[in-house]
Amino acid sequence: MENILDELQAALAKWFNRSHLNIVSEQMALEPSDIGQKLYETPIIGIGAADDPMWEDMHRKEAVGSIFRTPREWMPQSKTVLSYFAPFTDFVINGNCIDPVDVGNGWLYARVEGQAFLTETNHFLERWLADHGIKAYSPYAGNQFQYVFEPGSSADISDPSLSFTSNWSERHVAFICGLGTFGLSKALITERGVCGRFGSVITDAELPITQRAYTGIYEYCKMCGACCRCPAHAISLEQGKSHHLCTSYFDTLREKYAPRFGCGKCYVEVPCMRHRP
Repeated sequence: MENILDELQAALAKWFNRSHLNIVSEQMALEPSDIGQKLYETPIIGIGAADDPMWEDMHRKEAVGSIFRTPREWMPQSKTVLSYFAPFTDFVINGNCIDPVDVGNGWLYARVEGQAFLTETNHFLERWLADHGIKAYSPYAGNQFQYVFEPGSSADISDPSLSFTSNWSERHVAFICGLGTFGLSKALITERGVCGRFGSVITDAELPITQRAYTGIYEYCKMCGACCRCPAHAISLEQGKSHHLCTSYFDTLREKYAPRFGCGKCYVEVPCMRHRP
């Protein structure tokens, strides 16, 4: 299975380099100079075992919550989970460093059209693995994915502890798969930093497991407080991150930048922006 992982990495690199979905098109460009700019670099990969005891820990309210579904709850025959981190390009990152409040165009594209590209990337992985005799499924890209915002925002969920959570958290999946640890801002700090987004697929293949180079949840975070520059004042060294303040501010940005949205100010101009401190 080592060889197939190398082949998969090469296939992913080609997909990210050649897909028109990873490029700012003339139709989506807010400025002519943005046309042709790339949104994501080639991702890094981590593999977790489907029977890792840590999946059950995700049911705890301090982690993801009771609605989280383990790999084998999604796919009973699953053996491994493949998680990837797709780093943003310099175009996306640098553009969001210019102003402490206004969001860069590249960040807006990456958050909306770029996320649509990553959803297609999950489907690409499903197809590629199927062509190699491996069954794979992406919870995030499937029709059973569920996200809960404020308590009561979902018709069948009223538990106040189940707010700002989901039944498949890509960051927690990446943590279990060895890609990094959390920071004060609740971003996941990888070897390539925090600026990027995650995706994953569950497989029925015995892929080589990535050994986690950490044991602590916040092991890679220096707790330096640089991300407290948050314009919504949603992050502090004393209290950590307030998802409510973050989301309330984010809602105003949805109006300002409609039909796009995004912020990411706690991801840029920090020590973990592009690499692990």
